[in-house]
Amino acid sequence: MRPFILAAFVLTLAGCATAPSDQGSRSRLLYIAGTKVPCTNGVMKTECLQYREQPTDPWQASYVPMEGFDWKPGNEYLLKITEVHRKNPPLDASRVRWHVDKVVEQHPVQ
Repeated sequence: MRPFILAAFVLTLAGCATAPSDQGSRSRLLYIAGTKVPCTNGVMKTECLQYREQPTDPWQASYVPMEGFDWKPGNEYLLKITEVHRKNPPLDASRVRWHVDKVVEQHPVQ
């Protein structure tokens, strides 16, 4: 009986761990600039990364949290990211977050 209870407990935990609170996600390729820009996130002034989807697009300030990325000034990047849309984020959190799956390219700004 004990192995059955243990197995049921483990399966319950595994189900909780894999049940995301997210509505969906999609993969994207993003170019990240080698400099940050001043931006305002609510009432807080900060610096934001700049991104674009095509090399010829204008840079845009990103207010989206980026996980798994160690940005270094003076380097431009091409990243493969997963954009995750959260169903019920806390009031002070973004509905969208980006998780870096892979640094496709990295080179110094010329």
